[in-house]
Amino acid sequence: MLTRQTLRKIFDNVATCSLLVVMVILVGISILSFDARQRFIENDFKATHTYRVIGSINAILSDLKDAETGQRGFLLTGDRAYLVPFYGGVSRTQHDITAARALLRDEPAQEARLDELQSAASNKIAELEQTITLRQHLGLPAAVRIVQAGVGKKYMDEARSDVASMDDAEESILSNRTESAIRAGTISRTWSILGSLFAIFLISTAIIFVAGYLRQREETEAENLTLIEQARDAALQQRVFLKDVLSSVTEGRLSLCDDEMELPQPIGEQGTSVDLSAAPALRDLRQAVIQAARGCGFQEDRVQDLATSVSEAGMNAIIHGGGGEAVVRADGAERVQVWIKDHGKGIALGSLPQSTLKRGYSSAGTLGHGFWLMLQMTDRVFLMTGPEGTTLVLEQAKLAQDAPWTQSELKRSTITFKTGSAPTDDPTTNIANRLFRLSV
Repeated sequence: MLTRQTLRKIFDNVATCSLLVVMVILVGISILSFDARQRFIENDFKATHTYRVIGSINAILSDLKDAETGQRGFLLTGDRAYLVPFYGGVSRTQHDITAARALLRDEPAQEARLDELQSAASNKIAELEQTITLRQHLGLPAAVRIVQAGVGKKYMDEARSDVASMDDAEESILSNRTESAIRAGTISRTWSILGSLFAIFLISTAIIFVAGYLRQREETEAENLTLIEQARDAALQQRVFLKDVLSSVTEGRLSLCDDEMELPQPIGEQGTSVDLSAAPALRDLRQAVIQAARGCGFQEDRVQDLATSVSEAGMNAIIHGGGGEAVVRADGAERVQVWIKDHGKGIALGSLPQSTLKRGYSSAGTLGHGFWLMLQMTDRVFLMTGPEGTTLVLEQAKLAQDAPWTQSELKRSTITFKTGSAPTDDPTTNIANRLFRLSV
């Protein structure tokens, strides 16, 4: 008959072997999940690149329209003031073509389409310049004859066709990349779930074998209960410190909200609503944001910054949040506000610092790399997350210096922490120091 000491050794050996197997499994899961997440981040970056390409090539067409508007005004009135938008449109056309070419340097098919667009734009500009010259030297009838010949319309139609073709190609690329990103996320979650279930099984087996051994350590339970209570207290204090630290290190750009009362007051009337149930909805959301921002007179760079940020948030709502709804609001003059709500399980408290502050960080169910990008391109971001889902509010002003609603928050959220200091007996101080070191 086996002695109690022998049984204890058997239990310990079985538990040790089970834990070793669990460690091997977890390492394997970590490697596979890391690979899947890296591919997801890469696809996410490529999707952002596609949005920038679409914005750039559409800017070229917009520039040609500006130039044509100035030309028509000059032909009708002879007032040289109308040549200001004409020359501005011509200058921006060349600039945007150069920018688009830089973005498309790794896409030969799109580069070829861009060559055709550049040719059509050059011909259109030449036709506009010709009519302006005729108006200056020979009068309106001579210029009108060139316009009535339809040459300029032909070149403009060619430019529109080229832009539409490039848009369709980029949308197709975006669709493929979005599907690839979803597959990468699915692979990561699948491996995590399967591996975790197997690890739970092995851990449960080990617990059964060492139950007798654990019963002999009753004196440690009281200490463990004390530690649990301390951890609960620290968690409550961590939430408070986390809100202040995130606001401080982002210079007031990021506000972590506990309830709807802390979210900003909606601006304007009910705006455009977009159902974020599938990836194609991102295009509608992006167009609604661009229209609202341009309607407020935003400069194109701030329009594209906001559109890119909202696209990131919308994609995360679809991929990680189980879908949701977006609402675009604008006051018609100075501000655009975008509300995005998903149906996911929220972002874990322990993941918030890295998810929001660390560039390139990503984990299943968090905003990761896209959230860092939002903080770089958007004036203000409000985040409320929990088991019932995540709510994001992105605000952008017409001009960066015209974001007065952030100034008082900036002053209120300024906090000074000591880095590199030794741990103290106060858990709240240790939490703050750790969060601050993570952010820098």
